[in-house]
Amino acid sequence: MSYVELLSGRDDTWMARRDPRLKIAWLITVSLAAILIDSTSGLLALFLASSLVALNVGWTPRVWLVVAGFLLTVVWGTALSQAMFYPADADTPPLVTLIRPFAIGPVDFPGVQLHWQGALYGLVQSLRMNAMLLAGLSVCLSTGPERLLAALIWLRVPAAVGFMAVAALRFLPTMIDQWTTVRRSCQLRGYRPRLAGLGRRAWRSWKIEAALLVPVVAAALRRAGILATSLTARGFDATMPRTMYPPLQMTGLEACLVALLIGLAVSLSAVKSLFWLAIGGLYRSEALSPLCDFAQQWL
Repeated sequence: MSYVELLSGRDDTWMARRDPRLKIAWLITVSLAAILIDSTSGLLALFLASSLVALNVGWTPRVWLVVAGFLLTVVWGTALSQAMFYPADADTPPLVTLIRPFAIGPVDFPGVQLHWQGALYGLVQSLRMNAMLLAGLSVCLSTGPERLLAALIWLRVPAAVGFMAVAALRFLPTMIDQWTTVRRSCQLRGYRPRLAGLGRRAWRSWKIEAALLVPVVAAALRRAGILATSLTARGFDATMPRTMYPPLQMTGLEACLVALLIGLAVSLSAVKSLFWLAIGGLYRSEALSPLCDFAQQWL
């Protein structure tokens, strides 16, 4: 499957028809909530909300397969890294010992062990990252580049910054496609990667994998030059006011949803800030005790 197909989603779904400013408000709210929320129940609710929105994007089964691969990679990487580096209790036996503790002269090495407590902590933290991943993919894969650029300009984002973000979003799948083509060409010429292990064959395979990036980077630089020439030929000037067609139009329901998301983001920030002030001993008030209890249980 071409990764460029990820950008050509259906345009008749509920998510695709929404105003891009509403989608950006949703993305900002999820990102802020992912930073502020620490409880397991809160992170699970945030992940479920992002999943519910992603279900309305209208992805094909192939796209869902790619997205599931991203999600599982995040879960696996986070759980494994936290199982390895989590400061577990000294009395808790490790789940698996990869390298036993040893000493070289006066220097003691604690070894490498995997702890079940760390794996569970990493699993919870993966909910935070996967919620942001689903929200970002839902917005990027359901919004046309020109609509996303129009929304960024409406939000007073500098045109040069917004154009670079949209261009990166547009050309990233193309670069992945080119890397896949280059790698497949090498395999047809007899390249058989052996990336596992620590021997000479694994080291040689990793060197070849790094060398595969050279034609991809060269093609990206050539494409960037062509794009810059095209923009110059069309008189593009990032400092001049721009017009967009069709103009952005937000319905009453979408305006209410934007107001709801902004209120939710402000409320989360205020409650969490008061909770931090309370546990830090900088500000306490009996009237704010219910808010602190709510933050302690759900945030």
